Amino acid sequence: MRKPILPQAEPTEEFASAEHGPFTGYSNTFAFPDPREASGANVRAALRKIIERDGPLTRASVCRLYVEGCPHVQRAGRVVRQSLNRALGAMLRSGNIVKVNELGDRSSDGQVVRVAGTPKVRERPAGGRDLLEIPFSELSLVLARIETTAGAGGDDDEHLLRRLLDRYGYTRLTQVRRRYLDRVLQLHRSRGEKSTPGVEFHKD
Repeated sequence: MRKPILPQAEPTEEFASAEHGPFTGYSNTFAFPDPREASGANVRAALRKIIERDGPLTRASVCRLYVEGCPHVQRAGRVVRQSLNRALGAMLRSGNIVKVNELGDRSSDGQVVRVAGTPKVRERPAGGRDLLEIPFSELSLVLARIETTAGAGGDDDEHLLRRLLDRYGYTRLTQVRRRYLDRVLQLHRSRGEKSTPGVEFHKD
């Protein structure tokens, strides 16, 4: 049975029906250890598996996927999150993974982690990701492409956001999604990100 997702990711019809691509396939068969009781080394090994498989991804997404692959916990409560954050902190200090604060607010939704030495951005299908789980850097890359193909007249913001939704196969522009995309669009324009070094395009 699929475990509950974290509240940051809004449940949608597209999210629930995804069977392939990023963030899919996690279940108790992964047998991730209980982060409250297992050794730090074992927890870090499980976290690296998630980050290798689906990074770059946010810290919030890492926690959600860990819970989905752990038969010992049903939700990412405070103690579970603290244990996972300690393990992630150790991985960051060792240089095993790297973190970028993409939204500039130090929130778990804005901190994107990846294995050291891997591309900063991977453009992929939505898979099992809610729109709010797609990193800013990836959305900014897609926005730059949409703006380039819009022509000299460009698109208004509403059309840009709708085209971005279409790119990932989403159908509903909810209030939560709109707030996130408005922020993404503002940051995208303020930073002038027309291209991103280290991009790796994936059609998973």
